[in-house]
Amino acid sequence: MIVDPKLFFKTYLKNYHRHKAIYLKELLDNLSRYEDAILTTDHLHENRAELQLTLRSDLRQTYFHAIETFFELFFALKPINGHLQDDQSVMVRLTNAKWQDNYKMIRDIAENDAALNFLDEQITFQGHTISAAHYLFYPCISPTGKLPEDLFKHIQESLDAAKYGIRMIASDFIDREEYNAYKHGLRLIPASQKLMLADPETMEVRIEWDISQSMSYYVKAKKPGSVRIETKLFDSERDFKMTLFCANLIYNMVYYRQVMMYKPDDETTHFAIHFFDKEGIEDCEKINVSIQNLVFSFEQTD
Repeated sequence: MIVDPKLFFKTYLKNYHRHKAIYLKELLDNLSRYEDAILTTDHLHENRAELQLTLRSDLRQTYFHAIETFFELFFALKPINGHLQDDQSVMVRLTNAKWQDNYKMIRDIAENDAALNFLDEQITFQGHTISAAHYLFYPCISPTGKLPEDLFKHIQESLDAAKYGIRMIASDFIDREEYNAYKHGLRLIPASQKLMLADPETMEVRIEWDISQSMSYYVKAKKPGSVRIETKLFDSERDFKMTLFCANLIYNMVYYRQVMMYKPDDETTHFAIHFFDKEGIEDCEKINVSIQNLVFSFEQTD
């Protein structure tokens, strides 16, 4: 039983998504090394293809879950109208959070440039004036005059980069249909192998894409009798890098509170400071596949 609320920060699995993304990427990149241990049936050829798609889809789900986890923590810890929330009550707020409201806030961040302006607001924390963003991601580093000014310059650059990245992951998350297809009954099928564009007169194929590494799912249609199918081509390299970025955001919010809450009395604690870099985040978001999203729709007629 948890009796000390601070244990949340001390015991939280802050590297959960990092560890999961790394082992999934390792399996994907070295599949031949592990498939004998995983594949135990006689249908090896079929299962090799299925195993690869399973790993790619699991990495994709891990990215979505990392985004969702980040925003749940982010909203549970962020100041409200300039007033701090009690960090030690975060577990209660996470448990009672209204996911519908959180999804609306995520959409607002994705679509409204001003939605993250609150991060620049100044607050008072432990007798020092810092930004809300500083409080969220570097709460244990205060401008006491004992630390070099360059450090706080790097922190501000890091916070600006983090804000840029938060908007990016919000944009990736607001399409709920794909994530729901994973979560609710695994409603996906690897239905497509190739996409070809042909000359309508000669039927000569002019352009062809390999979309075998993709998943398709149905989307609720607005019109009765309509069917809409979306196909997503996996970009596992991007999913991997973006999951690590989310994991770093989560790590900063949790670990530096752990440092702050369990700091020895003699203040001799040594810890590494992680900085976000905009160019690094831009590299993470690069698309590595020639075609990403396909939509097929048709209507039934009498």
